[in-house]
Amino acid sequence: MRLTVLEEGHAAEQKAQMQHMRVQGIFVSDMTKVCLYRPELFGKGFLAVCDAALHEQPSFWTQGERELFAAFVSSLNQCRF
Repeated sequence: MRLTVLEEGHAAEQKAQMQHMRVQGIFVSDMTKVCLYRPELFGKGFLAVCDAALHEQPSFWTQGERELFAAFVSSLNQCRF
């Protein structure tokens, strides 16, 4: 199910950020739209957890390996980000 609000409901600042990304040739995924829509309720916390899991926490795996695992799982889930 696609939420119409994620296509049309962003504030001017978020719309400008997404337009800048598109001009730069960066794909704006649905997850990006969700994180930008209400960053205070979801985006900031979600991105902080992702950043900690991929970059900050001590691990047996290198940062590059963790990034590769995330990309592989996203691929299995047919997810573009």
